[in-house]
Amino acid sequence: MKILSAKCVVTFLTLALMGNMNAQNWEQLDDPPFYKHHSNGFTYDGVAYVFEGTYTEDSSKEVWKYTPEDDSWTQLPEFPGLGRAISIGDDWDGKYYHGFGKGDPDDSEGPFADYLNDLWEFDPATETHTQLPSCPCEGRSHPAFSAHNGKIMMGSGSTFNGDLKDWWEYDIATQVWTQKEDIPGGDRHHPFFFAVDNKVYVGGGHQFNWLEWNLDTEQWTPIDDTPEGRVAGSQFAFGGRGFLLGGDDFTHNHVPDVESFMSYDPQTDEWQSHMPLPNGSRWANSSFVLDGYVYFFGGLDDDDSSDNTMWRFDLESLDVFASVEDEGNLENKISLFPNPSNDFILISGVTGQASVEIISLTGETVLTIENLRTDRSKIDISSLRAGIYNVRIETPDAKEVVRFVKS
Repeated sequence: MKILSAKCVVTFLTLALMGNMNAQNWEQLDDPPFYKHHSNGFTYDGVAYVFEGTYTEDSSKEVWKYTPEDDSWTQLPEFPGLGRAISIGDDWDGKYYHGFGKGDPDDSEGPFADYLNDLWEFDPATETHTQLPSCPCEGRSHPAFSAHNGKIMMGSGSTFNGDLKDWWEYDIATQVWTQKEDIPGGDRHHPFFFAVDNKVYVGGGHQFNWLEWNLDTEQWTPIDDTPEGRVAGSQFAFGGRGFLLGGDDFTHNHVPDVESFMSYDPQTDEWQSHMPLPNGSRWANSSFVLDGYVYFFGGLDDDDSSDNTMWRFDLESLDVFASVEDEGNLENKISLFPNPSNDFILISGVTGQASVEIISLTGETVLTIENLRTDRSKIDISSLRAGIYNVRIETPDAKEVVRFVKS
């Protein structure tokens, strides 16, 4: 009879566990044909469209179409407006609205010379562009910009005179711009933003407060500010939640890996961390959501080098979307990652405080943690021996055991 070594057993069990976790892994795709940051994308009728950003100080007019069936890109005719960098956009009701950024009024290919305040509509059904009324406001780059429920809400951003905090509404039907109450909390640029139900959410951008704008009452309400002054990532809404991807903290250091993929639940006013982005966070990355997958690409990596790799993640595999029949049981709500891991693990899916025990297969408790804030806390496992461990998680209401591999 052959006796397997401990290393072989760990490898076998690692592969077995990973087989059950494939749905919660990032999947690498072919690299996009453009090598940029600050690109903007959206989806329509099973394909994605990307308005290219910039890698240097040069402007761009390039538009690309992505087909997921064969992981391929097709370059479309150029955007007819001014070439630009650090623009912004969002889609609503089958149209894509975009504009602003930095560009050259002479439309040259050199460095940009002015901040823009124009607005455009792109119709993916005909792949045509229409210029809309410009905002009667100061031109700017990377403001908050959310197209939602027949409105475009736009505000903050950068100018030659510094950052802004103003807040504007564009009515898509009447094509009228109206200034609203300023965004509370001070001037900001490249904030995060998303929309859920009849609310638009804005936060970070070198300011630590996060806010909800009610489209009906036109009032600001503070929300939980866990992401703090985070800046320069991408965002989207899915399944009634708002998601953040990558970016830097307020000092322009990349956010920690365990905070690189987060979501916000408006019902509970709580943030939750998910499977970290591959290769760490990226500054000025881009993303779009297609058929339940988020696609992530572009931006600068931890070494401030352009990372041209493209990845996708099955959003429906997240524990926050798992159905739970028994609320007294944590089963199907817990997510532990990375798994396998060599240096740390993150536990998510449990709100509030919990106690955690890490137990070897021989039954020995090798690590105990009390009062863990499970939706945010990183557990250092670097001192553990390679092998298989059980993690016992207990809250005042329930208990659950999750298995992981220390590689």
